[in-house]
Amino acid sequence: MPTPGAGIVLAAGSSSRMGRPKALLDAGGRTFLEKVCSTVAAAGVQPVLVVVAHDAQEITAALPKDCVPVPNPNPELGQVSSMALGLEAALQLGKRWALVALVDHPEVAVETARLLAKAADAEPGAVHVPTYKGERGHPVVVPTALAPSLFEAQEGEGARDVFSRLGILVREHAVDDPGILLDVDKPGDLRKLRSRDRK
Repeated sequence: MPTPGAGIVLAAGSSSRMGRPKALLDAGGRTFLEKVCSTVAAAGVQPVLVVVAHDAQEITAALPKDCVPVPNPNPELGQVSSMALGLEAALQLGKRWALVALVDHPEVAVETARLLAKAADAEPGAVHVPTYKGERGHPVVVPTALAPSLFEAQEGEGARDVFSRLGILVREHAVDDPGILLDVDKPGDLRKLRSRDRK
């Protein structure tokens, strides 16, 4: 029986602070893209849609098998536009919700992804967010029906702002997973990650 949820990996960012595509960075023998896609797929969602910049041939060529590229023609509009495109693609496939992950969060535990997918199955109309020591992180579950509202986000609005404005129910799920907060955004973050992996 097909799952009611899809996976979405947001990988359309410019990586300007890193100086090279974050999706292709090494995370213990696998690229960030491979690792994040694997974690999302392990939650039992399908397909895994990867939102990429329209000119990101290098990333598209490196997509793991069974991942589906979703081009973002205007990646400069930011993460909300990529999330909207991914949710729209999932909605067109008949999916009720999507587990949305960020390509620069490669250390999320599979157990966290599975917990969020299970929560979404039980309550598909809510947004589901993991927390670690009271702080919200990623990935998140978002109902695909919210795609049009995200496309209409006002300048400067993030996804959280849109959910708040619309009064969308947001469920928090405490997890023992610091990886939900580990955002590899700059070369220094990458050095910390590799130092952590060597311990």
